[in-house]
Amino acid sequence: MIKKILVPVALVGLIAACQPPAGGSKELTERIEKLEKKVEALEKRGPGPQRPEPPPPQTTAYNIPNGDSPVMGKKDAKITVTIFSDYQCPFCSRVDPMLRDIVKDAELKDKVNVVFKQFPLSFHKDAKPAAKAALAARDVGGDDKFWAMSEKLYSDQKGLNPENFSKWAGEIGIDVKKFEKALKDNDSKYEEAIKKDSELGANEAKVRGTPSLFVNGWELRQRSVDGVKAIIKEKNLG
Repeated sequence: MIKKILVPVALVGLIAACQPPAGGSKELTERIEKLEKKVEALEKRGPGPQRPEPPPPQTTAYNIPNGDSPVMGKKDAKITVTIFSDYQCPFCSRVDPMLRDIVKDAELKDKVNVVFKQFPLSFHKDAKPAAKAALAARDVGGDDKFWAMSEKLYSDQKGLNPENFSKWAGEIGIDVKKFEKALKDNDSKYEEAIKKDSELGANEAKVRGTPSLFVNGWELRQRSVDGVKAIIKEKNLG
């Protein structure tokens, strides 16, 4: 099937309206020629990228193992909320407080934990360096420092740079020199960990954007503590 190339109405209108009369000005003729070249370029460009097909409705839980990912809450909790997140994504920053509320909630405490998977988007240039900073904080200070660094990263998404990473490391109580050394020495390890998380999300959980959340493998669409409770009840997760 041949797809029509849609030419902007403004260009068509200008070409139609600017047809030179006999003996018209040279300037007007040159202007029309430029517009015609723009139309020709648009036609050669072809149709733009198509939106990816949405995943089919979920009928079974996705297999999303915790692996060695950072955990908030009880390590051996029966129910896990998994998030695939990007530190430069504004929507992810809005969800982060809810994750902390989950493990504090009287009904969910000790029953549900939260696992973080890295999913930096390609068009967020600062997301991957920020992910590495969070992983370095974890290497130096454990999971608690990972979540503390995550909170710092989300709080200043326009300031995701090495200077701030070091400053925030000090503010959350880890040795800055050890943090900077871990960040430098373990770059390839962090690169591999981020790649592994991203491939898991894309291939096993059909993740297309961030944040993407799952409760024992079931996608969480109602992003709230009550939403977690509702899906636990709906799917009889215990």
